[in-house]
Amino acid sequence: MKLLKLAAGIALGLAIGTSAFAQEYPAKPIELIVPFGPGGGTDVAARSIAIFMEKHLGKGTSIAVINTPGAGGVIGWTNLAKSKPDGYTIGMVTPPNFVAQTIAGNAKYDLDDFQLIGNIVLDPGVLVVRKDSKYQTLEELVKASQAAKGAVVIGTSGAAGSSEHIGLLSFNRIAKASFTPAFFGDTASVRQAILGGHIPAATMNLSEITQLIRSGDLRLLGVMSSERSPYLPDAQTFAEQGYDLVVTASRGLAAPAGVPADIIEKLQNAMQAAMEDPAYQEAAKKAEIPLAFLNAADYDKLLAKMEGDLVETWKVTPWH
Repeated sequence: MKLLKLAAGIALGLAIGTSAFAQEYPAKPIELIVPFGPGGGTDVAARSIAIFMEKHLGKGTSIAVINTPGAGGVIGWTNLAKSKPDGYTIGMVTPPNFVAQTIAGNAKYDLDDFQLIGNIVLDPGVLVVRKDSKYQTLEELVKASQAAKGAVVIGTSGAAGSSEHIGLLSFNRIAKASFTPAFFGDTASVRQAILGGHIPAATMNLSEITQLIRSGDLRLLGVMSSERSPYLPDAQTFAEQGYDLVVTASRGLAAPAGVPADIIEKLQNAMQAAMEDPAYQEAAKKAEIPLAFLNAADYDKLLAKMEGDLVETWKVTPWH
């Protein structure tokens, strides 16, 4: 992966001095592209961070969230990649889906078309069934899939190549199962499908389903994280149940390639200040958003590792 080496770019920008353009930045409203519909975890994360970035950018800054759903995020990311690199259009990225789309050949962009600003959230995947489901445990669901190849459908909130889909492919391999994915494209649709009994099980991110688990409307069969979640400390991980599976969705910010390094630095600093703001931390805690700040350089490393892992997964079980 040849993502811009942001740290070096920032250093160079500081060495030659801050541009007059950046000194004035932001001088007009900033658009924040969310490549999914409203109401999902990515949209919630975007709207919450935007409010506090406005505060820490100062100068009466306004950040408008623009939902641009379609094609598993590709439409929004393509628009972001083609945007003018002036710092007034930024966007949410959601690795591994953001990366997986390029590996599968679905994307109209390349990773070189972006420069990262930072990571906001690391949100583990979960597997749920309805409260009246005959499946009481993860093991029972696995055995049902093994007994009838392809018969057990699991809905996903993403498209092919999303973190949930890739996690499901990995789960099939690890459990020697044959779950069939059903792609709903957004969180609201898959939640409606599982609650309505149209699918036997569903996978999505923890933050998108916590309240329905607590209310008892859905039964949680497992969390795809290395450790138990502090939001649902009684919920077992997949590993605790014998399946070494960790699937975590990232939600972060990126800009089109070519934005001046000093402007990227301002955005990164505002993002970090927002995430360290006690008011934001309290709001995120109430909304149960699993915050995990990474600066641009560390985020670049995370995506590089994801890309390497996804390339290997594609060789064994390509997604479509």
